[in-house]
Amino acid sequence: MGFSTQSMSESFYLSNMSPQKPQFNRAIWKKLESQIRKWARVNWDIYVVTGPIISPGHKTIGNKVAVPQYYYKVIFDISPPSFKMIAFILENKGCNQPLKTFVVTVNEVEKITGLDFFSELPDIIEDKLEKEVNIALWLK
Repeated sequence: MGFSTQSMSESFYLSNMSPQKPQFNRAIWKKLESQIRKWARVNWDIYVVTGPIISPGHKTIGNKVAVPQYYYKVIFDISPPSFKMIAFILENKGCNQPLKTFVVTVNEVEKITGLDFFSELPDIIEDKLEKEVNIALWLK
């Protein structure tokens, strides 16, 4: 967010924060965010959607702030020559497994979260991209 003072300031809004365990945030989550920054430098035209997965009976901290058991990231690359998507679901705990362990389809994230990502795409493109993932296109 260093490209503008306003963006940097807005990244610290409480609405942009969610509690993460330190061993998660400093390890696998940091690794994924670093990888996405690399993709952004190479491809330029990527969209990243990130959020918590709040399960029934979730733990809370402070003033009943929900502590997610899982987090997701959905990445959509619109760089030529063709579109591609990849998604990750990671448990809010420490781990040192490779990122490819956590790759899922966008459809899986949509099913768990109840969200419909990239719904403005033509259905034929959205359906194709969201139901498959080619790890080789991403994790080389």
